[in-house]
Amino acid sequence: MTYFGTNLKKIRQIKGLSQQAFAELIDLNRGVVSSYEEGRAEPKIETLLRIANYFSISTDDIISKPLTVNQLANFSLIEDSMVVPIELKPTNLNEIKSDGTKQTADFQKITTLFDVIHVVDADLAAKCRFKENTVLFLKEIEMQTDSFSEYAVVIHGKIVLSNTLLPNAINYAIVGVLGNETPNNQNTILERLALLEKKVFGN
Repeated sequence: MTYFGTNLKKIRQIKGLSQQAFAELIDLNRGVVSSYEEGRAEPKIETLLRIANYFSISTDDIISKPLTVNQLANFSLIEDSMVVPIELKPTNLNEIKSDGTKQTADFQKITTLFDVIHVVDADLAAKCRFKENTVLFLKEIEMQTDSFSEYAVVIHGKIVLSNTLLPNAINYAIVGVLGNETPNNQNTILERLALLEKKVFGN
């Protein structure tokens, strides 16, 4: 026995989705969603992965333990604090390859590098090195991961930055940044560019 059906129903209700709306979202039919929720059927592995990935819940959690309303409510707060990426047409941006040639950027490949993005608001900017409106690209990680120097941690529905992983929280590694950091960090980047320019051009 798994908790998939019960958890699926909780997720759907917390998100305010009808069975039909949920089915369309995950590319299923309403009868299949109903059979999952009532325990009359178990999902195929690809369906399980699609649902877990869409709602950023581990496959282990969704099938092996009952998710609490509090967990899912916190998940909703987290999700609401994330910004949905703007859909870009592939022709809008090119990728430059190592040999200097250009090709159409593969956005699907790029977005697999992170799970969510977060735009730094004024409250977070006042407590960290990133300026307001900086975009943080985040990858959810487990507690045993320690290969990153800085993390965005969601605790009690709020995002904080930390140089350590925190238990009983959702931990994200900051895998990319788009926007402004503090002037000190910007100066460091400019200094590095100046050194690089000196090495290349000998000035």
